[in-house]
Amino acid sequence: MTPRATPLHPIRFYRDHRLTRAHSSEYIDDELGAEDRNRIEEHTHLCASCARFLASLRRTVLALGLLRPIGSAGTEVSDGILARLREEPDLGEDAGA
Repeated sequence: MTPRATPLHPIRFYRDHRLTRAHSSEYIDDELGAEDRNRIEEHTHLCASCARFLASLRRTVLALGLLRPIGSAGTEVSDGILARLREEPDLGEDAGA
């Protein structure tokens, strides 16, 4: 996907920013509908902060999957980490662009 030639309206950008943060796990797990998936993909091409966030979440999920022994019970540790990641404030300077 190529970046948009013109930036989105600031309100749409902010809504897509929130959508990306709120549904990042579903996006990575391929559990979103086509419309939301496309909005997140477009947004991450415009927002370096969200692109870094998704890349970090992918690495975290992969690492957690490698650390968890096969057949272990529960996902409370990974759920807790994902919840804390979602609660982190957005430190990206491009959040309002």
